[in-house]
Amino acid sequence: MVKNSGGSQKPVIGITCEVNKLKPYYSEFELVCDYRYVRAIIRAGGIPILIPINHDERSIQKLLGILSGLLITGGADIHPSFYGETCRQKIQPMYRGRTLFDIKLYRMAERKNLPVLTICYGTQLLNVIYGGTLFQDIQKEIPRAANHRSRRKPFHLVQLTKDSKLAQAFGKSNLLVHSEHHQAVKKLAPKLRAVGYSEDGIIEAVEGPSNVFSVQWHPERQERDLVQRKLFRCFILLCKKKHL
Repeated sequence: MVKNSGGSQKPVIGITCEVNKLKPYYSEFELVCDYRYVRAIIRAGGIPILIPINHDERSIQKLLGILSGLLITGGADIHPSFYGETCRQKIQPMYRGRTLFDIKLYRMAERKNLPVLTICYGTQLLNVIYGGTLFQDIQKEIPRAANHRSRRKPFHLVQLTKDSKLAQAFGKSNLLVHSEHHQAVKKLAPKLRAVGYSEDGIIEAVEGPSNVFSVQWHPERQERDLVQRKLFRCFILLCKKKHL
């Protein structure tokens, strides 16, 4: 926590980065972060810090020591080997080093009981971490499924379970969300509970650990939507409470 000039405290939020390949086979790459994640945390009252891939556990431990919460952002596809499958569909696998790092980072944050917000890939990662699997390609594996990464129509409705933390956070159970994913939760991990579905039955939100918010859509891309902003405010409030 960091005090501002007015004496109030702001939680420091770690934000993971995506990997962009510069040369074949990730021999060289760059770490990037969509600024909309950063802006959402700032507007909600947090102080964002970008987290680079670093496999040194002592360094990660020191970093987590200054954080009040963790945001696992979106990204490319998780390689099926992480949930015991082979590539059955055409996928865009991300650098496995990022997936390995994010798993380690989440587990260490879990041990420290840090609040965590996962978005898109982050939610799929959460399901994989706890033993679930993924649809490798929604369109090819689910008949009559909607296109969840349509650029012409990026918004769709999500129905939240009324007694869920997310429904309480948003203050409503029907949401219009910005979606961009072609993979989704298939076999739900035993420790998780599905609490949000799109109209075609795709899982769009899950719950499990009490201090984790997890959504499949991109609330950071709906910056003018006052309802979507509530998720970030509730996350920041939880981060503050954990450090009191």
